[in-house]
Amino acid sequence: MSLSNRCRAPMPQRVFTFPEISDEDIRWACATLRLPATAFSGLDGRDPRLSVLKAARTIDVAACPGSGKTTLLVAKLAILARRWVSAGQGICVLSHTNVARREIEDSLGTLAEGRRLLGYPHYVGTIHGFINTHIAIPWLRSQGLEVRYVDDDASCRRRWWKLNAEQRRSLDRNHHGPSALKIVAPDFDVGDIRWARGHLGRGRDLYTAIKAACRSSMEEGFFCHQEMFVWAHHALDSAPDLAASIRHRFPVLFIDEVQDNSEAQSRLLHRVFVDGAGATIRQRFGDMNQAIFGANDDPEAARTDPFPDPDNTMSISNSYRFGQIIADLANPLGATPPQLVGLGPSGAVRANPAAHPTIFLFDPDAVARVLPSYARYLAEVFTEVDLKSGSFTAVGAVHKERGDGNVPSTVGHYWSEYDHQFSPFEPRPQRFLQYVAHGSAAMAANGDTRHVVLNLADGMIRLARILEPALRLQSRRNRHRQILQLLENHPEVRRVYLRLASALSEGRLPTSAEEWRRWQPHIIQIAAALSGSESRNHEAFLDWDAAAPPMVAGATTPHHGNIYYDPAVAPEVRVRVGSIHSVKGETHTATLVLETFFHRHHLARLKPWLLGARAGQGLEHHNSIISSGLRQHFVAMTRPTHLICMAMRSDHLDDKDVAALQDRNWRIARI
Repeated sequence: MSLSNRCRAPMPQRVFTFPEISDEDIRWACATLRLPATAFSGLDGRDPRLSVLKAARTIDVAACPGSGKTTLLVAKLAILARRWVSAGQGICVLSHTNVARREIEDSLGTLAEGRRLLGYPHYVGTIHGFINTHIAIPWLRSQGLEVRYVDDDASCRRRWWKLNAEQRRSLDRNHHGPSALKIVAPDFDVGDIRWARGHLGRGRDLYTAIKAACRSSMEEGFFCHQEMFVWAHHALDSAPDLAASIRHRFPVLFIDEVQDNSEAQSRLLHRVFVDGAGATIRQRFGDMNQAIFGANDDPEAARTDPFPDPDNTMSISNSYRFGQIIADLANPLGATPPQLVGLGPSGAVRANPAAHPTIFLFDPDAVARVLPSYARYLAEVFTEVDLKSGSFTAVGAVHKERGDGNVPSTVGHYWSEYDHQFSPFEPRPQRFLQYVAHGSAAMAANGDTRHVVLNLADGMIRLARILEPALRLQSRRNRHRQILQLLENHPEVRRVYLRLASALSEGRLPTSAEEWRRWQPHIIQIAAALSGSESRNHEAFLDWDAAAPPMVAGATTPHHGNIYYDPAVAPEVRVRVGSIHSVKGETHTATLVLETFFHRHHLARLKPWLLGARAGQGLEHHNSIISSGLRQHFVAMTRPTHLICMAMRSDHLDDKDVAALQDRNWRIARI
């Protein structure tokens, strides 16, 4: 039976009552999560978290940085799982990214009640994963299209090489590459393609060839991520009862980090869960002041179902991450200032009273001395124990090399050893050795060999997919165990893989191109067994780049993994360097916000907000550059528990500016 026929079957009458959450449930959650008894209520019983925890209706939760949003969500999910009685209906928990999804999964996985949500009838995953699993893939199968691989790069490359040489040259001449080869409609239309004189006409042979290439690749099972949304809408158009069926299956929906959702995601979720009669009970969690992944500043921002809904919003502005000094410095940078209340920090770290918010002013030729100055300051104000147990970072808005001549333009100007490929929210190294080096650096930082093994597994799965792009693997948190399972029928190869994992865990890494060449046959052997293919298009991924900074054992520098050590030998201070995007959602002991450049130096552009003369977007709401800069630097300023610092060019501040900053509790240090 086709999906459309199944969805037109009469729906059972929906009978669902949101479980009531009692004070006893909340006491149980506090005890189970090892939190104080007043964690969600506050000492006076008026903490806004309590109302969120007990809410049994559709709400939007606007939660400030450090408000314990994830803990609150996990507590509520655990209580609901404990009280859940419906065998055929479940809770749907969606997140914007795999990172956020893993955080929720890992937190739930520590609780017996929480683990119930990780299997049927519940769903915990990303928005894309849900749409694929529950709508797009079943629909495509009903139309005779088997989904083998959902990946933009692989699918677009496959389509590119289905075009002839002249067609590819024509696209190149008009500044289009493989990424342009995506459909926007179920008839395989690819939309408007810009051309030298307007747009490529739909009647042109090249346009027809592009459509044919897209269709052919899909018939082979290759799809792009956003195309799955096209097919999901087609399913909803073709099967009128499909949305009602999903709502019956999932009467409760939670969405985390909703501020980062695009218009495409919001419109589809609204259509599935909200639009029309019988809407699912939906509770969304997020903070529009931290919308830094393109959802709020680009043309595709969520418009159909914007967050937060002013008629159903519960706000949490109390932060247990930092104290009021950091709260006051960060608050003006919120696009909508949240009036932060700093109730922290808590924990074992105890900074010296001399740990004061500091701005390091430097001349352009002294940019390389910023990180050493910051490291020395950390060593002065934190104890030796705190320096070992704490988390210390330096982040900037722009971290990829631009070559525009402005100093500082990127994070790399502060430290020549910086490798931007290890800073993204979900890093995707370009070579196998970078996976190994990343794991090795993480192991060196905390002594946990798990980092090496999991990075090895990630690199091996990436290589296997290069050998066979159609390779399908189950979504599992432990990739190492998945590889061991896949190699059960290849005992000798399995032993080779385990020996490789053991060698890397012991720090035995290749130190030269010649030694690396001796490792490669074993790595290819493992990947070939995983993929069932011996394709030889893996050379670039297995390359040894002699021009790159040393990143393996035996190198003359310890600065691999974007960890800055001070001093280089027997370091007292370790500072993780990266982009602001890479630390979204994290908590640090101390954070240094680095000046970078996009059309203008970021901190110089935001000077009115730093001086306290401006707050929020105000009249600048139409300026996307300012809006984006505010959100990025609000995220950066709200990471630390104890100490916030900034690095600015000295010529961006005059004496009057310096005096105003000092009035706002900033200490000025000149390099």
